[in-house]
Amino acid sequence: PYCTYPIAKEEMTVSATTAPTASHPEGAIKEQAPKPANLEEIKEILGDGPYRFAPVGERSFSEQLASLTTEERACYDELKTRWEKKDRGHVFPDDMYLRFARCSPGSKKFNSKAAWKVMKNFDPRYLELTAASLEKQLLTKTLFIPPGLKSSEGHSVFYMRPSRYFPKETTTQEIIDNLVYAMQVMVEGEKSCTEGIGFLANMAEWDFSNFSVNYCYQFMMMLQGRVPVRVRLFLIVNPPSWFGKIWKIMRPMLSDDFAKKVHMIKSDELATHMADDFKTYLPDDMEEGKAPTQAMVSDFIAYRKHVEMSK
Repeated sequence: PYCTYPIAKEEMTVSATTAPTASHPEGAIKEQAPKPANLEEIKEILGDGPYRFAPVGERSFSEQLASLTTEERACYDELKTRWEKKDRGHVFPDDMYLRFARCSPGSKKFNSKAAWKVMKNFDPRYLELTAASLEKQLLTKTLFIPPGLKSSEGHSVFYMRPSRYFPKETTTQEIIDNLVYAMQVMVEGEKSCTEGIGFLANMAEWDFSNFSVNYCYQFMMMLQGRVPVRVRLFLIVNPPSWFGKIWKIMRPMLSDDFAKKVHMIKSDELATHMADDFKTYLPDDMEEGKAPTQAMVSDFIAYRKHVEMSK
């Protein structure tokens, strides 16, 4: 029932056991590793469309853990041990501890102090987000992940059409949940978790009815460390001529470092920031895009529902 699509090389999390380390030579920390993805089953049941989102070629969780340096593993162990030594209302899955360590804010990764701040402020409700609970919002095609879309530096890029968001119709929480879910799905992959991701906002048909200060503030905070993700590129494509008024509101919400990652460009400048084959994976929402938007959103939902029901 599906067309043949270009398959992007993505990542997979696989279960494992803990090996002894310098900080825990007897391997005392018990790991609760992610369940492996059954790629053959996914392709057979769902077809090529949803399979585009399958984590092909990903190292297992145990392999990722074993490849950490002594210093990096010590950071991971510290975060896990410190969090779980008393009841905090919830326990993170082990891949989240690694994610917090890898995505610790600042210039240095695996900074336990910086990672701990993100962990303490992390809303545990985000651990419960699923494609099923967000299906209605995802189907608006406001914000989603185009499989295979990469920046010129190789970062996976997620996509937003802000003109489809109306503050009077959709709550701030709904659009922020959509954002958090998309970013969390992306950083399930080792490369995106380790090196970061990009964000492309297609501003076509956008106007003041699609904007609120609270939504803008919450959105910018999420991009800057409220969740364990490193956003390396933020493209604002085809902004209206009066966008300067909005930028005056947005800019104080951004750190100086993050502001350097923001580029306001015309669509004909995309090639400067994107991978050579970006048009193949860019949603056909944009004139340059060749990937059917509705299909990729429907396929994403089908894939995530299958994976999340299998957990």
